[in-house]
Amino acid sequence: MDAGLAHIGAKLADVDIFAIGWNPAINIAERYRAGFSEWPAYPGTRFYSNPNQLLPRLAQTGLTATDQIFHRDDGSATRICYVSHHLAHAAAAYYSSGFDDAAILTCDGYGERATTAWFRAQGGRIELLREVQFPHSIGQLYSTITEYLGFRPNLDEWKVMGAAAYGNPDTFYAKVNSLIHSKEDAGFELDLRYFRHFDFDAGRMFSASLVDLLGPPREYDEPLEQPHFDLAAALQKVTEERLFAAVEWLKTQVPSANLCLAGGVIMNSVFNGRIAAEGPFERTYVPYAADDSGNSIGAAFWVAAREGAKIDFAAATTPFLGDAYDDDAIERQLLASKLSAERPPDIVAATAALLAEGAIVGWFQGRMEFGQRALGGRSILADPRDATMKDRINRAVKFREAFRPFAPAVLTEEAANWFQMERPIDAPYMEKVLLVREDRRDRIPAVVHADGTGRLQTVDKKMNPTFHRLIEAFGKATGVPILLNTSFNINNEPIVESPADAIRTFYSSGLDALVMGSFLITKS
Repeated sequence: MDAGLAHIGAKLADVDIFAIGWNPAINIAERYRAGFSEWPAYPGTRFYSNPNQLLPRLAQTGLTATDQIFHRDDGSATRICYVSHHLAHAAAAYYSSGFDDAAILTCDGYGERATTAWFRAQGGRIELLREVQFPHSIGQLYSTITEYLGFRPNLDEWKVMGAAAYGNPDTFYAKVNSLIHSKEDAGFELDLRYFRHFDFDAGRMFSASLVDLLGPPREYDEPLEQPHFDLAAALQKVTEERLFAAVEWLKTQVPSANLCLAGGVIMNSVFNGRIAAEGPFERTYVPYAADDSGNSIGAAFWVAAREGAKIDFAAATTPFLGDAYDDDAIERQLLASKLSAERPPDIVAATAALLAEGAIVGWFQGRMEFGQRALGGRSILADPRDATMKDRINRAVKFREAFRPFAPAVLTEEAANWFQMERPIDAPYMEKVLLVREDRRDRIPAVVHADGTGRLQTVDKKMNPTFHRLIEAFGKATGVPILLNTSFNINNEPIVESPADAIRTFYSSGLDALVMGSFLITKS
């Protein structure tokens, strides 16, 4: 909070309302979980014990948001607003999209009670149409199979998505499809015989019945074999089918050309690319933090709109919200680390030349990105023309599984020349997977996945001028206006934030060069 407030020159005392993207009053009002007593065991629990008496009698139609007001000695009020989880997801997407009218689908593991929600939005107002409630959840289905495949649920789902490209979905399709049953109007229910995610004290998310259906689960340290890839492919296919059905029903209810998507399941960039290219809406928007991290922003947007704040939300939206370090700060860290660095007259031209010669570069420029994707603020960059580059980075820099792909960062104005687009599609936040044009795949083999796709990032000159200029310079030198872009970190570590982080990661991995601000460091 301190860093965010400092960014806009404010203090904590200047805040009028604190918005939180989770509404615990829903669980109290609906008596959804055990643990709420009739009388508080100690005074602090009056924070929930008194609402516990009132909310079930007041919240006959559900709760959108719950406000608390605390008065200071001077009589001024500090307000806290708890915004329902899926509404915060919807707000994060809608208000940052720039659309006046839109259909909105949110989907995740669960939030309070809802797991999937359909909304319509018009003129700054968001209306809930319907929802599916826990324990029936596409997100929990995906997480359960993620755990079954030996990965970490609620963390490694994107590994399963990447593995799916190597599998045959038909092998396990019928069995996986039997785990989730369609209901009227694109609703669904899980066959709960196979799941334990709703038992929060259970040791794992799946039951013995799932083992009977699919066979022994993979342990985390066992090799991935073809049946594992086939199961991942079946899961991906079933997930896409359910999400397509949800979007198609939404189109029948909301006569808009615009679709907004949010929620943890919407981190599935393969689905996002397909629905953008093939779906019933002309334009599809996914925010830069579609997962729960973006709910902080979504809750703030919704409360600001409710309060009548005159804000151009879309104009204010940028993923580059972290700290920036100028050349003086970088130089101080270099001196403290007893390192010498070059300062080329044009750092962009120097970096483009290194990349064209095959160097793997740590790129540290401007403010750090907010969200799950490295977008050119804290990135590792390389030449996509080198067919060996993917294995080189996975093995010597990222220290991760060989099957995992890397993203192509392409100039926005060049994207349609390299990726299949029957309609204009932007992917500024690396949020969509599209097919690489067949006649271009052999020119950028390091960023083409096993199924001929790439999770592209379209780089706009206005949003990130320095990164745009770098790709442009590389394109002029090589004829390829694309760079391999992955997050600046080693496997299982966070993305680097500071110059000290960048230096440590540089010397802990197989990176060839580090560019920070106008400084260039290479390994002799």
